[in-house]
Amino acid sequence: MKNVIVITGASSGFGALAARALAITGNTVYASMRETTGRNAAQVEAAKQFALENGVDLRTIELDVALRNQPTRPSRLSSRKTAVSMSSSTTRDTWSSVLRKPSPRTAPAGL
Repeated sequence: MKNVIVITGASSGFGALAARALAITGNTVYASMRETTGRNAAQVEAAKQFALENGVDLRTIELDVALRNQPTRPSRLSSRKTAVSMSSSTTRDTWSSVLRKPSPRTAPAGL
C-alpha cells in the first residue's frame, strides 16, 4: 500500500532529501515549507521539477507548524493513512536506509 507522508521543513537539507527519497520509493509525499511564494519559491519549483523528471508524487504545501488554524494542516491533506511526519532529528537514519535500497531512480546529488 502506498503511504501518504508529510515532511516538515522540506525546503532544504534533511527535509528536502527525505521528501525526494520517500517519493522515489512510491509514496505520496507532502513537502511542507514556509513562504512558498516568497523566499522558498525556488525550492517549490525544484520539487515540482524533480517530481516531473522522476514520475513521482511529490507535492509542496505551505505549512508553518508553529501556526494554528491553517487550511493545509496535515489532518486535512488526505483521507488515507499518514505514515510519518518527520523532523530533522528523525530523518537521517530513515532516508539513509531508503537510499540504500535498489531503485531505478536515485536521489539528486547535492541535497
